Amino acid sequence: MGLDLLPGEQLGLATDTAALHAFTFRDTAVQTSGLTRNLVGAYVDPDFGMLKASLVAQLRLIANNIGQGQDNSRLEPDSIVLSLAFETPTTHYGNLNAQRFVVQELATALSADTVYRSNWRPQVIEEDLVAPHRGEITPSPFTNAVVGTDTVAPQIRIPLRMSLARTFLDAFGTDHLRDNAAFTSFFKGIKVSVENGAQAPYQGGIMYINTIGGGSKVTVYYRNLLNEPDQQRTLDLIMSSSGVRYSMVERDRTLALEPGLEAALADTTAPATTLYLQTLGGYRSALRFPDLAAHAQQGRILSKAELVVPVKGAYYPYYTPPGTLLLFRRNDGADAFLPDQLNGVTGIGGEFKTTEQAYHFNITRYVNQVMNGTLPDDGIVLVAGSAGVSANRAILCGPDHPDTPMRLLLTFTTY
Repeated sequence: MGLDLLPGEQLGLATDTAALHAFTFRDTAVQTSGLTRNLVGAYVDPDFGMLKASLVAQLRLIANNIGQGQDNSRLEPDSIVLSLAFETPTTHYGNLNAQRFVVQELATALSADTVYRSNWRPQVIEEDLVAPHRGEITPSPFTNAVVGTDTVAPQIRIPLRMSLARTFLDAFGTDHLRDNAAFTSFFKGIKVSVENGAQAPYQGGIMYINTIGGGSKVTVYYRNLLNEPDQQRTLDLIMSSSGVRYSMVERDRTLALEPGLEAALADTTAPATTLYLQTLGGYRSALRFPDLAAHAQQGRILSKAELVVPVKGAYYPYYTPPGTLLLFRRNDGADAFLPDQLNGVTGIGGEFKTTEQAYHFNITRYVNQVMNGTLPDDGIVLVAGSAGVSANRAILCGPDHPDTPMRLLLTFTTY
């Protein structure tokens, strides 16, 4: 507005590309407790190697004083099942091959005051609680399960040993089932993992489990032989938002077929044609802009700084790139928002554009403040979104990619 009233030529725009250095580095463990979902399963990625996730959770009573005042001497178990309800609509990452599930009892209690991270390995009792020869299961996240005469949402149903059912029934009428504080002291929780043996590349996947909706639980099916012996009864021990639950992660890069990730980690000073990102405390990428000060010339005002991050080549359809990437700067060793993120962490963009196969970020305020010395010229960090609740990974074009390089586009207004 008003440009036609100015003397001489109108304001002009000039576009430039900033120098960019980038490298991949190992992430630290991320928080996986108290989040919206948890993960279990394993897959082998030809570029990243093996990724395995285990679910660690408390089980909780849905009522207090279970069995108080009853004659429980003739309680007889029929079966006991662990149900793991799929998170919807995003149910898994990878393939849906059969996996062998293992369930173990925790040997030490979980604490609601503790932040559990992806590398936290719980102490467990070695016995596998899965019923003999019943652990190999093919996940079916798109098929409703039938339980008796009821149809329920898709879930993984793992039969457990009758000895565990007996343990819970023997606790009827005792202080162990008085309330949740007593119960989680008596039975500290479970670890659900997989033991698949050797897996081929692309085999297996990570299941996304809803642990806050009440659908993930251990159910004991039993009868009271002294009172209506033909009536089947149930005891539900649920996972919920009130209980502690987290995802534990293991990796083995030696199972990768491609050497690119190892080479990228080994030399962070080399020109980067390829960058690697992985959630769950896997890998991040650091970006440095060594010549920003040279662009701070008199007579030019930076009006836009856009970071363009292309995905490298085609990708396996079940290893899709993250829906969102995030940018942070470092502040005293911790992640900090860029000044462009006044409206939230995704206010600068970062959503995956399928038509371009790339991510775009508007980081104008950050670049301006680096150029004028308000912020230190320490660079930024590129991170896969949903780092604690997804198994996403991405292979990106680095700034030295010969065809579609990552780049920082600077648009200046000249006067």
